Amino acid sequence: MKICFLGDAASIHIRRWCEYFRDKGDKVSIISFREAEIPGVNVIYIGDKLNINSEGGNLTYLKKIWTIKKIISDLKPDIVNAHYLTSYGFLAALTRIKPLVVSTWGSDILVTPKRNIIYKKLTEFVIKRSNLITSDSNFMSEEIVNLGGKKENIITAPMGIDITNFNLVGRSTENRNTFLSMRTLCKNSNIEYILTAFKNVIKEKPDAKLIITNSGELEREILDLIKKLALESNVEFLGFIDRKRVEELLKTCDVYLSTPTSDSTSVNLLEAMACGIFPIVSNIPANKEWIESEINGLIVEALNVDKLTKAMLKALENNSLRECAINVNHKIINERAIWSDNMAYIRENYVKLISKEE
Repeated sequence: MKICFLGDAASIHIRRWCEYFRDKGDKVSIISFREAEIPGVNVIYIGDKLNINSEGGNLTYLKKIWTIKKIISDLKPDIVNAHYLTSYGFLAALTRIKPLVVSTWGSDILVTPKRNIIYKKLTEFVIKRSNLITSDSNFMSEEIVNLGGKKENIITAPMGIDITNFNLVGRSTENRNTFLSMRTLCKNSNIEYILTAFKNVIKEKPDAKLIITNSGELEREILDLIKKLALESNVEFLGFIDRKRVEELLKTCDVYLSTPTSDSTSVNLLEAMACGIFPIVSNIPANKEWIESEINGLIVEALNVDKLTKAMLKALENNSLRECAINVNHKIINERAIWSDNMAYIRENYVKLISKEE
């Protein structure tokens, strides 16, 4: 099978997709606005210092439509798969290339269409042009239907995780009173609320620690807030870290914090569940598909500092709840979130789509 992806070749998640199909013996190419190297994959860079906005806010990239169409025409792929509906998906839809698979990521369905009527119409246009749409949560699949998608053209499959790396092996049994936040430093992640709640936590648990990883547009503001709240001794900011370090942190920290206002299935949440770290998450639909509060984690209102503070303290103090969550989450991950199983399901649907188009 010859596959042409459209997406950010520097993204770890899209890289995993490319590598999966490559390892299955498929001939894989990816057209990207960002440069990257993926061994065994034909990466075609068309950026020319043009920075595509994944949220659909940069229309200057439209001048690349004919370039993309020409590349796809020369490649003659069996299938084209664009990642992120309102950017690469929109470009792919404009080329009228068939068969077209569009993989949705979260905010492209849950946030962008709600900004204004133009973004809503753009989203509906791409959905209408797509032969197949992949979604990683039931809630997002329902939203795609609400935007005009046909149920028979939508498949729900979480990205899943690699349990050879993310598992309970080497899990620390020492209680370190350490929280971990790994989300992108942007408005949607609500890191400032985590910091404010953590300020309350250390009044009762002065030895508690908070580790913040990743980068983003609000990095400077987050660092300034850490100083403003006098949390330098208790908060460690690591910035962007590699996958090995992610694995290490998930196996040594006690509580995983993820309180976005909007999101689909979070791969980091699944990895946290697999590694035995106790999750505290916001009460959005996608999180509720994985976490049942008081059973395998705690669910809180994203912007409620008092409730988040109480949840953080409860997670540190209730050892039996944490132990129960480890067992429940291990079972959930093995039943629903294995990367290779979920990608095999997606590949099966690729093959069906190609057969239907022939």
